[in-house]
Amino acid sequence: MRRLLLVVFVALFGLPLVAATPDFSVKPKVVVYPFIANASTIDREASSRLATIIATRMADSKLVGVTPPPPGTERKDYLTVARAQSCDYYVSGYISPLGNGVSVVEQVVSTATGIVVFSQTAQLDTYNDAAALGDDLALFVSRHANRGLAAIGTAPPAATPTPAPSSGPEANLGKLFGRRGSKKNAATPKPTAAPKTVQTAAPVAIVPATPAAAPTVVPPPARSVAVAPERTAASAAEGYAIVPIEGSADATLREYATQRLLARTNGERAASTSAACAGHAVRAILSGTLAVRADAQFGGGSATFDLIATDCSGKRLWQKSYSNDAGGTEGQQIATERAVDAAIGAYLNPPKGRRRA
Repeated sequence: MRRLLLVVFVALFGLPLVAATPDFSVKPKVVVYPFIANASTIDREASSRLATIIATRMADSKLVGVTPPPPGTERKDYLTVARAQSCDYYVSGYISPLGNGVSVVEQVVSTATGIVVFSQTAQLDTYNDAAALGDDLALFVSRHANRGLAAIGTAPPAATPTPAPSSGPEANLGKLFGRRGSKKNAATPKPTAAPKTVQTAAPVAIVPATPAAAPTVVPPPARSVAVAPERTAASAAEGYAIVPIEGSADATLREYATQRLLARTNGERAASTSAACAGHAVRAILSGTLAVRADAQFGGGSATFDLIATDCSGKRLWQKSYSNDAGGTEGQQIATERAVDAAIGAYLNPPKGRRRA
């Protein structure tokens, strides 16, 4: 009789409990900070508008929760503020003018570790391109936050939605950033030639060390974006080629230094000097070495970056080392950024009387 009562009890109350099993997927919180401009033609307000477009698209994806950043937050306080707002990640980056659009270096930082877990460079020509970045970032953050749940059968995040047409979605980003001389650009007839399509640089996933059982996080695939027709081989021939940075520093920091050079020079990445000069002549080939040292007493660390500029014949045009330091959990990364910026700034803006290559 007791067994019969137990069977009846399970039949009446067991099924509702199974049906009420909660969804184990995590919806992480993210804060998107204004992108830092690498040129005077892009003001702070314009960089904030770009961040707003990306943040809005991330929120619309329903994969992540987006928290607005407090106005006036400085870069050195990004991690502290994000943690204070109980965010799991924050997004920041850099923008530089490029033709009728901009070049963007975007980074995702985990507030749990203070480490960059995802970084990529993209070219944006239209508002749809900017919005699509939000889709990519939302998808990556959701996958990274739920990576530990894959073993218990968590369903993968929804596919990235296709950008929906809106009023003026293909408007040129030059209007957003209010460039100097924009009136002249507006008067130029629209090219009739179909734009070329090229593949952007593959995203760089920088994942903190995890136990061996943790699954590998697969970043979103690189997107193809339209390049303005006027960016031809003739104009590229006068640009810079960036060869990956070498040295004793960790591979993550060396890749970060390489990405920083690409953003500051709008250069083209090349595997080697011979590869850089194989297709066309370049103004200079930039390479170098990076060494970092941790500060065990105060935290953070210091970085020394040796920038080298050569031509296709191997002749050394310029070489100089710069060092800097920074404290905090991101100290070595910030010190690397400062050292690279000092070196490339000195090369691109030589004092009067010295001719730059």
